[in-house]
Amino acid sequence: MKRHIVLIVLVAGLAGASTPLLAQAPAAASSDAPASINWFSGNTSLLLLGREDVSSSKFEEYRIVPKGVSMPVFTLQGSRNGNDYALFGKNISQLDQRYTGWATTSWLGVRFDYNQVPHSMGTDAKTIHTETGPGIWSMNATTRKALGDAVDAVAAAARTYPFYLDLLGPTIAAAEHTDLKALRQRGDYVFDLGQKLPFDFTVTYNRDEKTGYRGASAGDILGVVTASVDVLEPLDEVTQDYGVRWGWKSLKHGDVHATFNYNTYDDRINALIVDNPFRATDLAYSSTAVPGGPAQARFSTSPDNEAMRGAVGMQLKFARQTRITADLAYGQWTQNAAFLPYTINAAVFTPSGAPANAVSSLQRASLDGKIDTASYLFTFVSRPADNLTVRMKYRNYAYKDKSARYVITGDTAGSPDRAWTAANAPTAEEPYGHATANRTDSSIGQFEAQAGYDIGSLTLEGAYRSAKTSWEGRAESSGTDGNENTYIAAAVLHSKDWLDFRLHADRAKRTVDGIEAGSVAAVQGVMADHAERNQTRLGADIELMPNDKIGFTLGYNRRQDDYPNRPFKVASDTRTKSGLLEANYNMYSVDFNLMPNAQTEITAFYSWEKVAEVNQWVTLTGTAVNNVLTYAPWDKSNTVGVNANVQLVPDKWKLGLLAQSQKVDGFLDITALESGSFYNPGRTTLIPTGQGGAADISDYDDTLWTTVAASLDYAVTKTLTWSMGYAYDKYTNADAFSDGTTIFPQAVLFYLKTNDGNYSTNMVFTRLTYRF
Repeated sequence: MKRHIVLIVLVAGLAGASTPLLAQAPAAASSDAPASINWFSGNTSLLLLGREDVSSSKFEEYRIVPKGVSMPVFTLQGSRNGNDYALFGKNISQLDQRYTGWATTSWLGVRFDYNQVPHSMGTDAKTIHTETGPGIWSMNATTRKALGDAVDAVAAAARTYPFYLDLLGPTIAAAEHTDLKALRQRGDYVFDLGQKLPFDFTVTYNRDEKTGYRGASAGDILGVVTASVDVLEPLDEVTQDYGVRWGWKSLKHGDVHATFNYNTYDDRINALIVDNPFRATDLAYSSTAVPGGPAQARFSTSPDNEAMRGAVGMQLKFARQTRITADLAYGQWTQNAAFLPYTINAAVFTPSGAPANAVSSLQRASLDGKIDTASYLFTFVSRPADNLTVRMKYRNYAYKDKSARYVITGDTAGSPDRAWTAANAPTAEEPYGHATANRTDSSIGQFEAQAGYDIGSLTLEGAYRSAKTSWEGRAESSGTDGNENTYIAAAVLHSKDWLDFRLHADRAKRTVDGIEAGSVAAVQGVMADHAERNQTRLGADIELMPNDKIGFTLGYNRRQDDYPNRPFKVASDTRTKSGLLEANYNMYSVDFNLMPNAQTEITAFYSWEKVAEVNQWVTLTGTAVNNVLTYAPWDKSNTVGVNANVQLVPDKWKLGLLAQSQKVDGFLDITALESGSFYNPGRTTLIPTGQGGAADISDYDDTLWTTVAASLDYAVTKTLTWSMGYAYDKYTNADAFSDGTTIFPQAVLFYLKTNDGNYSTNMVFTRLTYRF
């Protein structure tokens, strides 16, 4: 896990306690409301910003940094004749704009939050395809035929890197350029209708719409040439949620409440179709030595679906601060979107001779998918003695797959858009022909008991947690039951004068039952979240406040996960464990605050984090070990920052300074058998003897992000403030996966190769803020 800096200086310059140049979260109306019944206030600002051009999308990945004049913020709030209202705006008329507000009358309360989030994933993307319709990426048929004929004319052994480089050079040089961007528009609306009713009654509506492009998509197009093609996947989807909440809180010993929500997901693009760069017409496929394969490939997108959830709950209140709560929730997920045909290739037929590209050839027209969910939560909290607190909680969540399953007889999954493949005969482990068609019913139950005892300013806490998980229909790939027991101890010291301290430690052990001898799970191991695990966590937080002018906060957290008893892929060969073997996380942090006088405040922080893990995978040739690959990635991050706010002349001149930087160093340690498949004495490009059988990657997602800024505010009048400032922002990254050529030897890979890398820019601004 990497901790990325939240840049305080973006569009409006330096943000600080005394010089807030970015749009701030608005204060509640009552915080600065006049004493009179009827009142009105607000503020607005105009920003003039100049900056250098930045070609990398990383600079504006989730924001807009506009050149010229913009309005970063406005607020309006007030009250008249008992009716309250407020409206707040941020980044007005920009793609990252946001508007929130509320209004309250004697019988109705309304709240809303509309938020736009742009996502720039890359600029100057290169593609040899052209989008001719939503989700349809086309390429000139004459060019495709010429490329395919050139490939068909040479033997497979002659299709080398230099051959493809020479063949595709002109096509790649003529590639179109485009930007990879998306926009998310989310609106939350709440209507409180219970102002004059004896109970609470609220109606909610949420709409989440995403448009633009999701990112690099598509994949392999199989034929005589296996081409991997990146294109922009169009994004046009809407999620809506309709809700009702009811509650009765005026009961003598508690309250009751209920909710119901109906949710829909609509993906307006149901497939992605990409032309094959090496075929212009469909042709039956037999081998890479004989011309054949699809003219296009089709990739499915997320299917439309719906969900419903109803919940009821209650809380009972008794003496000694005793509270008992119960919450029950039931839901149902449904998905019945029409299936796509087996293939888009007209040259592929089912065993009965039916065209595999026709919907009529499908075994079923749709899934008729249905999953029922149930959740139960019970809590008990009490203070039986003045210095003793007791808490208990039990939660159970389960889902059951009630989809109309059927035995799959065959499809083109084994060789997509190229050839028909018969499904496996049904077995106990794969009753529907494919392991991916198995039911995956699951239930998770967790009980927790906690007690805290106060000894003066010291609180001692202890807790026990027991979790039981059942996985049904997955005996081949995992166990059927998991049990985890956790023991937690903590100590909290609250000193009124200068010290607050918290220390916590816990130990958890998870076991797995139901792994059958000889199964895939017994031989290869199971997924990490279903595997046996020993976990240790330790943490401490210390707040030191020697006086009212200086303060420190120190933090430490560590987590160690070990996955014991991984089975051997080759019996009795201790080298052949597979899967995640261990993972750990460490973090140290310090925060410093200094107020030498009433006009100056200085804050600083530093944190160090490291996350590391060890994965191992074994490859076999028959039953003989071909290679034992150990991947041990880690990354370390150092984050440091300082912020100063100084009132040069009280109520007149204010100075703000900011500097912060984060450095992330990533490394991938790869170890393999010296005599394994990575080593070949006749190939100098592979790993020679004495280097661990593999080459490590030193630049494994290395990042350096630095920001420096300064601002100066001048109070022209009590209601008008003029500001000016400067900011510098620099980002550099070295990633093992983002570099490389357009074409890779032995396979043809077409990458978008967007620009989302390094940048640096200087920004200057001036701003006027008016309060009324």
